[in-house]
Order: sequence, then C-alpha cells, then structure tokens
Amino acid sequence: MHIGVNARRLTGQRFGVARYIEYLLKYWDRLLPASDHVSLFVRDEFSPREEGLASGRITAHALRPSLTGALWENLVLPRQQGHLDVLFCPSYTAPLRPRGRMVVTTHSVDQAHPGTHSWWHDQTWARWYRRSAQVADRVIVPSQATREALEAIYGIPRERIDVIELAVDMEVFRPLDDPVVNARTRRRYLGDDVPYILFLGKMSSRRNIPLLLAAFALLKQRKKLPHKVLLFGPNHENLPLARIVGDLGIADDVVQDDGRVPTHADLVPVYNAADAFVHPTMYDSTSFPVLEAFACGLPVITVKTGGLTELANGCAYLIEVPQVEALAQALDHVIHDGALRQRLRAQGLERARGFSWENAARRTLDVLRRTATA
Repeated sequence: MHIGVNARRLTGQRFGVARYIEYLLKYWDRLLPASDHVSLFVRDEFSPREEGLASGRITAHALRPSLTGALWENLVLPRQQGHLDVLFCPSYTAPLRPRGRMVVTTHSVDQAHPGTHSWWHDQTWARWYRRSAQVADRVIVPSQATREALEAIYGIPRERIDVIELAVDMEVFRPLDDPVVNARTRRRYLGDDVPYILFLGKMSSRRNIPLLLAAFALLKQRKKLPHKVLLFGPNHENLPLARIVGDLGIADDVVQDDGRVPTHADLVPVYNAADAFVHPTMYDSTSFPVLEAFACGLPVITVKTGGLTELANGCAYLIEVPQVEALAQALDHVIHDGALRQRLRAQGLERARGFSWENAARRTLDVLRRTATA
C-alpha cells in the first residue's frame, strides 16, 4: 500500500495537530510492513531521518510551487493522488476535488459551540473543514462528541466516521518527583523557585485565558496565594496580556513563554514542576495537554464540555461552565486540599495509561487500508 500524507503542518512550531502527525509517523515507522510505503508531502524541505524515522519506508517530498496553504492543497497536492492508494489528510483540510481515495481527520467541530472562533474563521476555514470532511471517503475523529457533531452539523453518515482517540507517550510523559529538577524548572521560567499554575497550548480565544487570569487574581486576593501563572505557548491571537494583568493587579505574577522547546520531551519538567494544570476552554473535542498532564501526575482542572467530558470525567476537577467564581473555587480546592490532589493524581495517571500511541497508529493504518481497498 502506498499512503500519501498531507504533512505541511510538520514545519514550524508544533502544537496539537503537528504533534498528532509526529506521533503517528513515529509508530508507523515501527508498524509498517516492508510492502507499504508512506510519502509525506510538504511545502518546505523535511528530513524523516532527522525525525528518527529510520526504516526507509517513510520519505518526504517538497512539492512546488510552495503556495499558500489553501492553494497548495487544492492545486499542487492533488497532482500526487494518481500515484497513491490513499491520501491521508490529518489536519482538517483536504483537496476539495480529490483525484483518488482520501481519509481526513477532523479534530473538532467548533461550530458546535458558537463564539469559539472569529466570524472570519467561521466563514473561511470552518467552511473548508466542513467540505473536506464531506468529500472524504472516511473521517477520523478523536471522540464520540466529535462524531455526533459531524453527523449533526456536517451531515456525515455515522458509518463513514471512525473514532480513534488521541494518545500520550507514556515512555516520555511521566512523574519526575525530583525536587532539584522541579526547582530548576521554576527558576528557569519564573525567575524564582515559586509554585505555579500551568496553562500549556496556543492561547486561542476559546481557551479563556482572560477568565483564567481573573480567577487567579480573585483567589490571590482572597488567600494571599504565593503562586504564579505560567502561560506556556504562543499568544498567536495577540491577546493584550500586559493590559489584562495590569488591570487585575497581577503583573508580577504572570509569565508568558512562547513555548518553543527543542523536543516534545522537554515539556515533561514544565508539567512536573507545576502545582496544577488548568484548561478553561469554551469547547474542545479532546486535549493533548490534558492527557500529558495526567501522565505526569499533575492535577487537572478543566470544563465539562465536548469530548473533555469523555476524556476527563472522574479524573479531573470539572467545572460546569467557564466562569470566574467557579474557576477560582476549583483552583482553591485543588491547591489546598491534599487528599483531593492525591486522588486526582492517581486517577489521572490511571486514565493516561489507557491511551496508547501504538494502538492509535495501528487503528489509523487499518482505516487507511480499508479505504484503499474498498
């Protein structure tokens, strides 16, 4: 079988979808039989061997001309489909007029919750996401909630949708329990060995960063909290963080780091040195950082919404809706209740053990194989 992969997300800073592609390839490199081959199609030069993909069954091809994403995917990428058994598009979008069999991964249907994106996004990218799923032979989603949204909003028949959950690399993401490493990590990012609350990921509008900061400010006022907040990820929507923290009186207690690390494994001490992980999203179908925080034994606070209910129910502190008072109370309980912290730590670790990248990679290959031979 010859699989083509739209891998343009692999270049640049890697969050979310790019990590998904990275881990699938890592395990495909171990799982692919000698008769199979994967061609990665990218816009810029990319070396599989530098990524540790050493089997020789995964190769990369920089397709020219290197146009913008939408033009490249619709004008340049489709020319390759005649040489493939199946094209895998792991990042929502795909050629709108495919020339062969195709599988798309739709990670979330944000239209299920109004206000998660701008009007411009809803009129452009969201329309492309919808049409990509509609023209694909099969669609992979990470949760039952996403499957239901695909049926209801995109009109995709249930029999064309495969649920394959995201996973976490338990070989890498684990509790460190090393006070020296934790202290060094806190000094590196905060300038001092002080406790902190962690948010990790892109600071998109739906993640409610201003609400998190307001809840932290409220709790700090009430309890004289010694903690700081570490926002670890790019502020790609240019939230006015300086103004927000200034207005809240917590300018000295919030640090934003762009989140660039040499390898994904370098996130492990960032999780381990924190006292709590907070993901106060309006809507998410699932969450890499939540799973990684579980695997590191870090207590998690998030919202009962979308696929997060499936992922985190019973092993995270779930608030019903993202509100300042509710989040402040959650932070208070998780930081100060030792028994609760230990329970969340144990339940999160147990939950993370159920999500295997080898299993996810194998099941994804099965979907591609069935599609190619249908």
